Amino acid sequence: MHLEAMEEHLSNTWQMLVGESLVFSAQAVCSQELLAQHYFVVTLHPLPSGHLAGVGLAIAEQDARKVTSQMFDLPSAELSDADITDACGELCNVFASGVPSHIREHLTLDLGLPSPLSHEQFLIILAASTVSGSYIARQQDRHIQVIIFESLEVPAAAGWSPAT
Repeated sequence: MHLEAMEEHLSNTWQMLVGESLVFSAQAVCSQELLAQHYFVVTLHPLPSGHLAGVGLAIAEQDARKVTSQMFDLPSAELSDADITDACGELCNVFASGVPSHIREHLTLDLGLPSPLSHEQFLIILAASTVSGSYIARQQDRHIQVIIFESLEVPAAAGWSPAT
């Protein structure tokens, strides 16, 4: 999948799930923009090389509430933390569904379960993994970042083990 196709997939997914236009563009990973409140990783497996791949999502609280409110048709004030986790995990899953051909043409990968992570866990995994793409959408002072891990490495220090 070319960069433009991935950008279009992410933008169209947001439009479909939230009902608002948001443009994702390919950019280098920006640690300053990883100051979101919610972090998720979905695993993609198996790669022919034997490596685990994945998709990471860093999303601000306001955007997490917006997608959750739309998905569950509930006012923001009525959302629970579990609702937000479920909706953001599903968002990460739908984003990840367009990624296999971004890693390698004609590649079929199974999606794992989305996992919520802490900021520290996300940064440990990011530092250990090989990133093949990063896409950022900006809304005023908020950022949503989707990171494609060509090789997802999970050091023991992360305190998380992917469900495969």
